Order: sequence, then structure tokens, then C-alpha cells
Amino acid sequence: MQTHAKKHKVNHLDKIECVFRLQHHGSTIKACAKRFGVTEKKVNSWLSLHEKGELIKQHAQWSPNWNKENVIQHPLDLDILQAIKRGNPTYEDSIISLFDPELDPVNCISHVEWKDEEIEKLCLWMVDRSLEILRDVGIDTSELVEEIEFVSSNYFALICKAFGLDYVELRKGIYHELRLRGVNKFALEMLEISNI
Repeated sequence: MQTHAKKHKVNHLDKIECVFRLQHHGSTIKACAKRFGVTEKKVNSWLSLHEKGELIKQHAQWSPNWNKENVIQHPLDLDILQAIKRGNPTYEDSIISLFDPELDPVNCISHVEWKDEEIEKLCLWMVDRSLEILRDVGIDTSELVEEIEFVSSNYFALICKAFGLDYVELRKGIYHELRLRGVNKFALEMLEISNI
């Protein structure tokens, strides 16, 4: 059923925010249509444009570097997007925009050129950071569950293999450390750390 929303002047950032809400925040088409004062058909058209890569528009500040094959567009967080729309970014948002030549405030994305060495650093950082979180986080937190799921993943195993780390031994060590900290053995078994 189509909603007949009151006419509303929608700008480019509204379209970007709408698609972001649909894809990353679990919003519905109906809710977005109401929020932005447009019809559900219009919201669907924005989603279609995004899926075809046509919602991102080149503009006067567009860098030719952003057209390189290995440049990936990463959406900004919703709070930064909203701060840009309001025109009053926080100190942290200002730091991002001042020091990040890859920031595209018109499309609310960051254009990142990923090189092999940066990908390797990121992958190793993910393993390192996960181990730090598992060491430091409380045992009854969602962060612990999230990190256990990551350590249990095939992705974790692939990263470890690629860098010559023994993921089986890492998982065993994590399992034993978490058991010493009082994490329920059944919870760990459900997350497949102990099944090695």
C-alpha cells in the first residue's frame, strides 16, 4: 500500500541517510517514507539508484583518485552523516573532515584506497584487537560474545593461516583463559571454541 506523504523538499543527503537507515539500521521503507515525507515508491527509487551505483554523484570536490579500481567507498556513521547535514559537526567529526582527504561530505562516504600492505595490517590488527578485547572485556557482555564468534569464524582461521599463526592453538588458549575467568563451558562449546 502506497503512503501519500506530505510534499517535502528532499536533498541528496536525505537520500543517502534513507538508504543507510534501510541497509544498516533495520528501518523499513514505510518508516523511511514517513521520516523523509515522501512516498514509498520514491524510497524504493533511491534504493534502486543506490544498488545501481547511481546515488553517489561526482561533484566539484571529487578527486580523480577516487575513480581508481582499488578505491572502496565506505559509508560514514549515521551520527557523522547527521552532523554534516546539520552543518555543525562535533570536534571528532571536524577532526575526521580536516585530516581525511578521502572524506566525501557530499555523498557521506570515505573513499579508501586499499593496498596489499594495508589489508595485511588490518587483518593482523583484527586478530590482535580481538585477543585484547577477549582479555579485557567483562565475561557477561555482548562484546565477549562478538569476539568469540569472530575467533570461531573461518575468517579468523584464514587470517591466521595466511600469517603463519596456528589458529587451533590460539583458540585452545582462548578457551582455557576464558574458562579460568569463569565463562560458562557450555557457552564456549556452543560457540565452537572447544571443539578443536
